[in-house]
Amino acid sequence: MSRIHIQFLDQEFHRVLFDAVPVPIFVVDAEVSVLDYNTAAGRLAGKDRRLVIGRRGGEVLRCVHCMGAPDGCGRASACRTCVVRKSVRAASRGRRVTRRRGRMELITNAGQKPSRVDVRVSCQPFTYESRLFILLILEGLDGY
Repeated sequence: MSRIHIQFLDQEFHRVLFDAVPVPIFVVDAEVSVLDYNTAAGRLAGKDRRLVIGRRGGEVLRCVHCMGAPDGCGRASACRTCVVRKSVRAASRGRRVTRRRGRMELITNAGQKPSRVDVRVSCQPFTYESRLFILLILEGLDGY
């Protein structure tokens, strides 16, 4: 094996590569709980990983519908039509790539009106150590 191939197998290299992707990427489970995220997603979700990891996507992105639901993200009536939730569900059940366009209502700053944001959602399921994960890519949140 050449020296360059050894670098590609290095865990630190993969973290740098993941963080270099300029679009928000989250690693989530079938319930849309955030397990990891890249730097671009950190600009949306927050840089303090302790406050993000384990929380559901709508809570992290400040979805107006989950903010009003007593049990949070995934429990409001609007969650049934959520483009993120539907995409993750389809990817986890069908074990295939899903791509969808949709609109989200997100709160940008505390006390402000919600912003309607058109988003492109791509999901790719993958298995690691016999556990299913979903790669969730969100495009169109640049100005958010």
